[in-house]
Amino acid sequence: MTTDWSRALMHIDGDAFFASVYQAIHPSTKGKPLVIGRERGIATAISYEAKAYGVKRGMLMHEIKKLCPQCIIASSDYRLYEMFSQKMMDIIRSYTPYVERYSIDEAFADITDLKNTMCMDYSSIGKHIKKTIEISLGISVSVGIAPTKSLAKIGSSYQKPSGCITINDINKDIFLKNTKIENVWGIGWRTAPKMKTLGLESAYDFVHEQEKIITKLFNKPIVEIWHELQGNQIYQLNTAKKITYQSISKTHTVTPATMDKNILFVRLMEYIEDAFTKARRYDYQVGRMSIFLKTQQFRYYATEIRLPEKTQYPFLIRKDVRKGFDKIYHQHTLYRASGCTLYDLEKTTESQPMLFHATADIEEKLKHLYPLFEENKIKFGISLFDKRRDMRRKKFLFPTIKLDS
Repeated sequence: MTTDWSRALMHIDGDAFFASVYQAIHPSTKGKPLVIGRERGIATAISYEAKAYGVKRGMLMHEIKKLCPQCIIASSDYRLYEMFSQKMMDIIRSYTPYVERYSIDEAFADITDLKNTMCMDYSSIGKHIKKTIEISLGISVSVGIAPTKSLAKIGSSYQKPSGCITINDINKDIFLKNTKIENVWGIGWRTAPKMKTLGLESAYDFVHEQEKIITKLFNKPIVEIWHELQGNQIYQLNTAKKITYQSISKTHTVTPATMDKNILFVRLMEYIEDAFTKARRYDYQVGRMSIFLKTQQFRYYATEIRLPEKTQYPFLIRKDVRKGFDKIYHQHTLYRASGCTLYDLEKTTESQPMLFHATADIEEKLKHLYPLFEENKIKFGISLFDKRRDMRRKKFLFPTIKLDS
């Protein structure tokens, strides 16, 4: 079957993204075995240098040290990963507006029109964008270019790290033959064994099976993958940014784990502020919230807080949060994480004004105050930590603006 080259899609995938970001920020660790996940006690991300020693995701730290005593162990920093992700997406969008952010370290982009505007073939375009990302951010990415998402994913995975593969009619079978059926995007661990019993060991075997047999034996998603691997585009790019939410969650690991009540509460308030910042960005008011603490033994303590009035500003509900926190906090217990989820989200344009709004005056002041908070010009008691002094408590910082009427 002839591949349909009416569209050219590129898949960009960060190589060992979390570890690569850490190495970009800490150049002295480049080329060295590195594992992310100290705060969890297990490997959550691994550099290619660590993989060479046999280190795998999910390994305990003491197991990693036995395999690779010189391995660098670092903690996760999701805010940093998000920042690098956004910068990577910005670079891709500087070439084409047709970009789908698939995950924090992956994106699809339609580069069809760039062939004329950049006067390059698709392979050269991919290498050019890849080089720009790597030089700008100091991380490694792999690129796959093909007429469909499924083929582009095969291309980006084929020559990691830092590969750039273009799949076309001439070379397509080579890549399909060298791709195990379980490694095809969208074919899960339950489906792959069934395919293998039918003799479909590779993507090539799958593609060259008759369509009527595939249709008879498998469901629609598998049939769609079959068409994608033939070179016929089924999956379209979803370039729209998400603008509606049923809930908003923020959570993070506390490093190191602590039983200090003040540290835990201030960290929790920081995550709540982050969640409400996102809610305000999408013009939501919040009516209900849950908070949780996770112990070092991975036990969760949670409670729900129903807000007396829907609001966009955590400053107004700090007493309610404190009551909820006091319910779930237990003395002499070591905690490793905390977080919150916001529910009952309602657009401010859709909400009905209350007849007697007790906090109306304060809320009006907060409308002017919170933009300063988002620009880091003021703080609401979240600057509790001084890393240079081993997490000792500092004086709380509060805005000098008087809010209480």
